[in-house]
Amino acid sequence: MGGAVPLRLFRLPSFRALWIGQLVSIFGDRFTYLALLALVMERASDPKNPAPELAWIPVASFLPAILFGPWIGALVDGWNTRTTLLVSDALRGFLVLAIIPAVEWHGLPAAFALIFLLYLVNAFFLPARSAILPELVPQDSLVEANSLATLAGILATIAGSFLAGALIQRSGWRIGFVLDAATYFVSVAALAFIRIEPRTRPRLDGGPLRIYGALARDVREGASIALASPRVLGSIGTVALLWVAGGALHVSMPMVIARRGGGVISGLGAALGCAAAGMVAGTLLLAWRGKAGSAEARIGIGLAGAGLALLSFAALKDTAALAAAAFFAGVFIAFLLVTTESAIQESVGPEARARVFALRDFLARAGVLASAGVLGLMLKRGWLSPAATVGTAGSILLLGGIWGGVTRLAKRGRAGPEARGS
Repeated sequence: MGGAVPLRLFRLPSFRALWIGQLVSIFGDRFTYLALLALVMERASDPKNPAPELAWIPVASFLPAILFGPWIGALVDGWNTRTTLLVSDALRGFLVLAIIPAVEWHGLPAAFALIFLLYLVNAFFLPARSAILPELVPQDSLVEANSLATLAGILATIAGSFLAGALIQRSGWRIGFVLDAATYFVSVAALAFIRIEPRTRPRLDGGPLRIYGALARDVREGASIALASPRVLGSIGTVALLWVAGGALHVSMPMVIARRGGGVISGLGAALGCAAAGMVAGTLLLAWRGKAGSAEARIGIGLAGAGLALLSFAALKDTAALAAAAFFAGVFIAFLLVTTESAIQESVGPEARARVFALRDFLARAGVLASAGVLGLMLKRGWLSPAATVGTAGSILLLGGIWGGVTRLAKRGRAGPEARGS
């Protein structure tokens, strides 16, 4: 498939609307993330070691997906995905804006409560977004479409990270929440241009007990679909592993940057921007050569490469070398995100996609919550240094890539010479 295919996808109005909506809202998300970090570090009980308060961010952010994600996926499968996207983005805009007065009146606990609600709505948005994409593009263009969708997030992350880091460092955390709220409302206007063909969706009729029973059955079916497909299960496990490493980075990176000098928020913005630039390179490569090699090989390379990049980031101190490590981490993370997203979309029918994606999000959030909690406690007690925690994240990914490669070679060996030559 030629390299012009990704550009031709922009001729599809609905795909173009989804792409623009994601570009705008993810640009704003960088402002909220960095504003929340600035808020927590400003009001932490010990500003020099804010790990305990930082660990609460993934609790508030990911607990909704852990508690409700599978049930939400079953609901979204029965709803109009376009309407779900529109309502979710509008609600997220109001919730982000409400953080400012909530903090003034009730402090950090109120902020964490609203973050919980924000990510509860997010748990509806994410499976709907992943489930709707195959309805907007041809089936044989999913890898290219996911590359472009990921590219929208990466371009937004680059611009948002650098701009938010500098602006919040200078003007404070409040401006971050205001700008993010505005981008959600712009995203709603863009997503309104999506048009999809109506299809028959399961209805949940009857009393509460019958509805609950139907949801439980749908959740079990989604889990069974994932377990029955090694490709889907491997993709879900890869994303969960990536988020486990992300939890380690979340509690350690602000302190790593603080100890190396300079502004923490602007430094985090620069690191995120360099990683996002690497993701641009990775997604463009996949958009150009998305069919080259197997998904399993790309996942193994992505895990090992990202792990080595993070280990380098933990060990290096030179600014240019750190920027290069963040860039290459982004390249390999792009391989992982695009490949796993496409593998699930290709392997699961439209009637169950939201449930499988919700299960993926459930496991990913559980992983980041566990790693952030455990490693945050170890940082607080001085059992690990911040740099060692970043190294732990890299080791997790590297070992995952090695294990995947060894497993793949073992399977090919059992398949015999004919399979190895194919």
